Amino acid sequence: MTVHGGDVWQVAAEQGIPAADLLDFSANINPRGLPLRAIERLIRDASDSRLLKLYPDPSARALREALGRHLGVPPDAIAVGPGAEALLAPILRCLRARRVLVPVPAFSEYRRVCAQQDIEYVPFPLDRSQLFRLPVDSLCRRIETKQADVVLLNNPHNPSGSLADACDVRCVFDAARSCGATLLVDEAFIDYAPGETLATEAAARQGLVVLRSLTKFYGCPALRVGYAVADPETIRGIVSLLPTWPVTQLAMNALTEAVAESAYAECTLRENEVGRERLRESLAALGLTVFPSAANYLLLELSDTMRSSAELRTRLIERHRILVRNCDSYEGLARRRYMRVAVRTAEENARLVAALSEELRA
Repeated sequence: MTVHGGDVWQVAAEQGIPAADLLDFSANINPRGLPLRAIERLIRDASDSRLLKLYPDPSARALREALGRHLGVPPDAIAVGPGAEALLAPILRCLRARRVLVPVPAFSEYRRVCAQQDIEYVPFPLDRSQLFRLPVDSLCRRIETKQADVVLLNNPHNPSGSLADACDVRCVFDAARSCGATLLVDEAFIDYAPGETLATEAAARQGLVVLRSLTKFYGCPALRVGYAVADPETIRGIVSLLPTWPVTQLAMNALTEAVAESAYAECTLRENEVGRERLRESLAALGLTVFPSAANYLLLELSDTMRSSAELRTRLIERHRILVRNCDSYEGLARRRYMRVAVRTAEENARLVAALSEELRA
């Protein structure tokens, strides 16, 4: 079973088809792709033989400065790495984590990275009847029992898309600090709810680390760039655990251009909000339970009379060349009953709905 979304290469090899023939709803990537300025910069840099002979800037200075302006934080409060997932391990090592409390369901890399570092992984189950919303009071009570030295949240939640308000996350941070724990917030999709980020607080206060992706919102996961925001002392500790040259110069330059494109971000938010609501309505009309989402994806629950999520995924691939995320690998979700789909263009969303309609009737 594919553990993550976006593995078009594996599926294409299994089906004997070109990867480009698959319409991928399993990975939550902005369908707009890179902003035009960033594409032009990438093309220009890739054809510059002089630049290709130089090592990347190990400090990622230009990108950190662009991110600092974008977030309103000092550049020395930012560490750039080869994707948000790749920063998890150095962050946990820097924090000297021994026990990590994680609301589940959650991104499977959290457990895998903890296992690699011999860190105890302590799940905190979220309630399906509460739409997987973060139960702030009960989580704070659990934190206050001092059962973990790191609390790891993702906000918006993956896979449900549920969003915790910044004030609620601050309550969790206060509970963690009161017992000497650190709060690590994975904000991989917070660009779709920018008012709820804790990046500013993370740059100014110890005990809070924010982890963010650049390539999901800016539509370029092939470039692998993410970053962490924390107080400068913590950032220095994280950077000391990274490779000397963690990111290519081409990727840094392209994302530096992308971050400065405010009009691109505004258009993306408008398009995603409209597309997500239309897709939600269309999927609900098919009899699927669709969970509220603040991100660019929707969690779907299948009824007991429908095909299993694994079978439905297989039929969508084989009969329609559409790839969705079977959520059987998510801890805390009932097997066979959940799928997650990205929000793509209106035309692509319509193609998904038509394919699902056909398969749910068959």
